[in-house]
Amino acid sequence: MKRDQEEQAKFYGEIDAACAAYSERLKEMQEQQREQEGAIERPWLMARRQRNWQRFLASVRVAGTVLTCFWGGTVASLEEIPSEVPWPPPHLTRMQERHAEERKALREAHLAVVHELRVKHKVDTDEDGMSPVEHVCVEQSLLLEIQGHGLIPSSDDDP
Repeated sequence: MKRDQEEQAKFYGEIDAACAAYSERLKEMQEQQREQEGAIERPWLMARRQRNWQRFLASVRVAGTVLTCFWGGTVASLEEIPSEVPWPPPHLTRMQERHAEERKALREAHLAVVHELRVKHKVDTDEDGMSPVEHVCVEQSLLLEIQGHGLIPSSDDDP
């Protein structure tokens, strides 16, 4: 009996270590992704704001030219209004999709580690009856206990 408890404690210790490593790696990955996306968003947003300001000024000048033509009777060429800068940037969208794929790959790798630990320790299911696919990390489990909710979805699509 004591040997089984030691094996189970060792298993849960390794699961906790795997969850902590996964959680830490996920945090690092999300920080890097935010930095990369921010490096694109900020200049693009500044260019978009500047272009919107240019568009506004060009529109005002065109309106002024049209009003002057009506009141002054002269014909003037109208200034072309600059095109609008699209939002979100296309390369940012592609980057966010790639980051989502990276988070999914990390999640799948973590579930593979959990499965390997279950095989190593010959554990088919938890006492709760959870299969390896339904694995929830320690931090998420604690959050559930604190909030008093049921199982949370296992998606890692945090912004």
